[in-house]
Amino acid sequence: MTVFHSESKKTITGHKALREALRDTQNYSSDLQGDADVRDYRQLPLEVDPPRHHLYRSALAPYFVKPTIEEHVPEFRKNSMRIIENYFSGNPKEVISELALPLVMENLGVIYNRPQDVSEWISWGPDVWTAESDRRDGAVLHRYLDRVYQEALGRSSQDIWSEIAYLEVQGKQITATEFRGIAGVLLAGGRDTVVKLFTGIIWHLGCSSADLEKLRANRELLGSSIQEFLRFLTPLPQMNRTTVPETGATELPEDRYVGMSFISGNFDESVFEKPFEINLERPRNPHLSFGFGPHTCLGNHVAEIEARVFLETLLDSSISWKNHREEIKFHDAPFDKVPDHFISLQAVKI
Repeated sequence: MTVFHSESKKTITGHKALREALRDTQNYSSDLQGDADVRDYRQLPLEVDPPRHHLYRSALAPYFVKPTIEEHVPEFRKNSMRIIENYFSGNPKEVISELALPLVMENLGVIYNRPQDVSEWISWGPDVWTAESDRRDGAVLHRYLDRVYQEALGRSSQDIWSEIAYLEVQGKQITATEFRGIAGVLLAGGRDTVVKLFTGIIWHLGCSSADLEKLRANRELLGSSIQEFLRFLTPLPQMNRTTVPETGATELPEDRYVGMSFISGNFDESVFEKPFEINLERPRNPHLSFGFGPHTCLGNHVAEIEARVFLETLLDSSISWKNHREEIKFHDAPFDKVPDHFISLQAVKI
């Protein structure tokens, strides 16, 4: 999920400043067109401001509230048990392609009631924009979205696409472009970020057998551990806002973009003691990995519940592991101890 413009000249850093800016939709607007190299539509409700943002968000919220996602826990657990058992059997395998990505996609298949699409989603890889090559391109995702939209209009099945196609905002059924914007972010937004979270959990516990045993000895640490993994890994490290809302604008200055550095907020020493250490017992963790303010991530409960089931299943399995091979791109200083991208990771049972 790429929503940051490299041409940003200004970046807001620090926990307090970020929280203030993320609440200030007047001066730091989300009314912008992201990923212009691969799409020509807005991701919704991500790229619109209140009050229209609230209309889309309210329409989508019932699919992602905690009680709704909790109903899927038994299926999440079955998926986790099967995929984890398969991963740790036989020869070393890639964590991303053989564990994290399949598990995240299987779980999305449950949430969206689209099990028939899981293999196709997996074939795209962790990033939908590079599904066919290393060059960013939206063709694969857009072919899929156009196909399922036409199917949904026929009401041939009961799934999230059929329901979203008939969503009404201010009394009007959403358009095909709005469907692209909503469905696209539902597939892209909870994909590479959660894959990175799961991969990072395997990586850290493969490096620290002490933390693995600590969790096995005290399951009450699961909640704080998940929040700490979210903070440290910061799956979406930065995002953009614009000082000039783009809708209806006649002039768009090149310097309108302002970066929101979530990673700087998550490692702010005035808020987090020893932030570059993973502390599974961290008592207070107001991280910004889900953003903050009106645009707080709609899928936060999905990520947290999936991660909880994933960790519980790992602990129940009694499997211990070590990292067999790893290739990691770390962030630039001062965050050079924090993984930016897991290029390759293999873990083996010990």
